[in-house]
Amino acid sequence: MHTARPPARRLLLPLLGFLAACSRGPSREEALAAIRAAHPALDTATVRERVWQDGPPWFSCAEVIAKFTTAADSAAVRDQVGNWKPLVVHGWIVLKDSAAGPVADPGWCTVRVTPAGQANVARWTPSPGPAFPTGQARRGWMVVAGRRHLVVPSSPSRAGKDSATAEYLVTVAPNEDGRATGADRDTSRFVAALRREGGAWKVVGSQPAVPPAAR
Repeated sequence: MHTARPPARRLLLPLLGFLAACSRGPSREEALAAIRAAHPALDTATVRERVWQDGPPWFSCAEVIAKFTTAADSAAVRDQVGNWKPLVVHGWIVLKDSAAGPVADPGWCTVRVTPAGQANVARWTPSPGPAFPTGQARRGWMVVAGRRHLVVPSSPSRAGKDSATAEYLVTVAPNEDGRATGADRDTSRFVAALRREGGAWKVVGSQPAVPPAAR
């Protein structure tokens, strides 16, 4: 008795499918799962942001506003009090030059909480900073702005038979305070190196992505 043999094509199609699965790179979902496994805290970490009540020493409000969008003095202005701008737009604060105490010509820039912002600011945690040249502690708050959120914006790129790279973004899923302080615009880009091990994709390295303008 002879057993009928299945056509070769029936055997070939599953084999081709298997080989294709082995040779393809990871999907966006697989890459995201691998990145989350390698950095489990990124998708759950609480984001806290510093909001200063006192601006950088010796800077008037006019100087601070003029330098929000420039590279000049960015470490003292944009990096420290860049969240003032969205807070002003939200109507939670206004900026006023201080004219009290040893510094009075014209004084440095300070935050005044508006009536519309009082209920929101009331939940912030006071957090003073290092002393000014006058010896007074710099006033400020720590604000819970939301949680970290991982995103793989595009399909990973194959780098070899069992390797690939995937760009991923670390963003902020903001709460009300995060939206008011502009934390939802805080995005960092990274590139993960992926390798398939035991049929699963794993992250074997990660580094900051090159900004598009610098490529």
